[in-house]
Amino acid sequence: MQLALMYGGRSVEHDWSIAMYNHFADVLNNAVDVSISPAFIYYISRSGDLLRLALNRDRLPKHDEFTNRAETYPLTSLAYILKNDSIFVFSLLQGQDGEDGQIQALAQFYDVPGSFGDKTAAMLSADKYLQGLIANRLCHDLTPIPTIHVSQGDLDAGIAEALRYLAGPCVLKPNTLGGSFLTECVDNLSEEGLRSYSERIAAYDASFLVQQRIVGTEYTCGVLINRHEVTVLPVARINNPSGFLGYDQKTQKGSYIVDFRNIENNLQTRIASISTKIAREFRLHTFGRLDFIVDDHQRVYFFEVNVVPGLTAGSIFPMMLAKAGFDLCHVIGLAASNEISHRHREEVRKIETSRIRYGSR
Repeated sequence: MQLALMYGGRSVEHDWSIAMYNHFADVLNNAVDVSISPAFIYYISRSGDLLRLALNRDRLPKHDEFTNRAETYPLTSLAYILKNDSIFVFSLLQGQDGEDGQIQALAQFYDVPGSFGDKTAAMLSADKYLQGLIANRLCHDLTPIPTIHVSQGDLDAGIAEALRYLAGPCVLKPNTLGGSFLTECVDNLSEEGLRSYSERIAAYDASFLVQQRIVGTEYTCGVLINRHEVTVLPVARINNPSGFLGYDQKTQKGSYIVDFRNIENNLQTRIASISTKIAREFRLHTFGRLDFIVDDHQRVYFFEVNVVPGLTAGSIFPMMLAKAGFDLCHVIGLAASNEISHRHREEVRKIETSRIRYGSR
């Protein structure tokens, strides 16, 4: 099986995407399964250039070597190049470009095979407010987090609503950014503080969330999807001494511990059931990771779903895969199999749709 890897992107998660690519290079260069053969690499730079390298059976180079060898194209040529190369693309793009529906819509419109998945699922995953509304409506076992959505375009009304309905410790987070970038915890809300926060994120996001801070333990659950069958990976508990898992904690080595042991069976079952339902309804493609927090009363609160979770050597999702007896090569093969099945269904749908004839008006 030949494939291409795509990474980079114009997002705050650009460096993590590079780290994911470098890890995939190590994995695939040393893979026992020689049936997976990388043929192309595509990289979107921070400034929006497209870099492409044909491998010709070479080993996957690390990022720095790749940028020295690759050819540069305008990003506007991406659709043409992908269509012309005509090869399955495994996407390591995160955030903007990768998880917001743009690359998914492009792949769907130009019929590019890959792990991109459904554009609606990606658009939802990029909007924390909307996905929270839908997840809480879908799963009655979830307890909604009191949340106010503040738009930069209607800042006065949003701030007034937040001050009216929320009090005490709260979490402020950009609505569409990943990696807990610019997420903050505040002891008390104030108009001045909210306006200051709005100014700090204005260059990155058009809106932000003000959420009541939930004191509890964070859990995360990975899923694999084989056509319509959802397999839940081992649920992980995040042991975090600070009690708040923001950007600094996520990027600082040793600030938290991922633990799979001694998780109550009933809680695992509840989280697995919720994750399965959300994964199905959001139409996740092949894999994903869902994040929750559980308080002392065993109430489960939904944080978010990640359609392209972290896939570096130290990321949680590969740990889950290993616990379940899988690896990244398995995920690549599963993504390709799902794409074949999806494309077959689409061909049938197009044929049936073409048979519809509209009467004259």
